[in-house]
Amino acid sequence: MLSVSEIAQSLSGRIEGDGSLVVVTIRPVVSDVEGGLAVVFARSDLKQLSETSAEVLVGPAAILQSPAKAHIVIDHLDVEKINQLLRYYKVHKYQLFDQGNTSTIDGVYIGKHCQIGQNCHFMPGVRIMNGVTIGNNVAIHANTVIKEGTVIGNNVIIDSNNSIGNYSFEYMSGKDGSYQRVESIGRVIIEDDVEIGCNNTIDRGTLGDTVIGKGSKIDNQVQIGHDCRIGKHCLIISQCGFAGHTVLGDHVVVHGQVGTAGHINIGSHSVIKAKSGVSHSCPPGSDLFGYPAKESKAYYRNLAVLNKLTQHYEQLKTSQPEQKRWLARLFEKRSA
Repeated sequence: MLSVSEIAQSLSGRIEGDGSLVVVTIRPVVSDVEGGLAVVFARSDLKQLSETSAEVLVGPAAILQSPAKAHIVIDHLDVEKINQLLRYYKVHKYQLFDQGNTSTIDGVYIGKHCQIGQNCHFMPGVRIMNGVTIGNNVAIHANTVIKEGTVIGNNVIIDSNNSIGNYSFEYMSGKDGSYQRVESIGRVIIEDDVEIGCNNTIDRGTLGDTVIGKGSKIDNQVQIGHDCRIGKHCLIISQCGFAGHTVLGDHVVVHGQVGTAGHINIGSHSVIKAKSGVSHSCPPGSDLFGYPAKESKAYYRNLAVLNKLTQHYEQLKTSQPEQKRWLARLFEKRSA
C-alpha cells in the first residue's frame, strides 16, 4: 500500500497534515467505511466534507476545512494520474495480478480468490471473475458474467445473459476536451433472496458500492447505473434505466420503461408508473406518472384540463368562425 507522501508525489499535490499515513483503501467521501482515502470529484462532494470519516482527502484547497488527518491539495484533477492510483488499488483489492480458471464445471469459468457457498448451480457460459463472494443456494444461468469483487447473498437467482459489475459510466474531461473514463474500483452487492431476469446490466460503484437490497425482484432489460442503491423488496419491471447514484427506498414499485436522473432519492413505498421520467427526489409513498414525473393525481388533472381546452378550441372554430385567425395564432402556429 502507498503512503500519503507517495500518493501526493504521484498526483503532483501538496500535503497538509500527516504525510506518513498509509492508505489501505479508497472510498467515497461519505461511506460506512472508516478511514481510507476519498477523492473530491464534484462540488456536491464538498458539501459533504463535514460528514466524512476519511483519513485522507484529495481535492481543491476547500478540502482543508474537513476533519481528515491528511489533505492532498491539487489545483486540477488529472484523469490519467487519478486512474493510475485507482488501478493500483483495484489490482490489489481484487488480486488481479493472480488470475486463472479454478472451475471444475464444464463450460464455467471461476477466477481465483472466490468464495462460493453450498448448493450453488452455474450453467454453461457463466464467468465468475476474481474475488467474487457467493452465498448458499444461488443459481446463475447461461452466459452471465459476474465481474471481480461482486458479492452475492443467499437464495439468489440470476437468469441468462446478465453482466454484473461493469465499469461505471463515470467520465472526466481531459486537457484536450475529450472524455476519459474514471477507473471504477467499487463493487456490486446483491443481498439475499434477490431475483434478476435476463439481459440486465448492473454497473459497479466508482469508489463505493452498487447495492441491490434483500428480496428485490428485477425483470428483463434493466440498466442499473453506478453507485445506485435499490432498497429491500423493490419490484422493477422491464426496460427501466437508473442513472448513477439513484437511491430507491424499500418496497418501491417501478413499472416498465421508467427512467431516472442521477443523484435522486425515491422514498419507500412509492410507485412509479410506466414510461415516466423522474428528474427529482420524491418523499415516501409517492405515486408518480408522466414526463417529467409528478404526482399521478396532478398529472391526470392537468391532462383533463388540456382535453377540455382542446374540445373548447374545436367548438369555437365551428361556432365562431370570425375568431378563426385569432385561434390559429394562439394554437396552430404555436403547435407548429
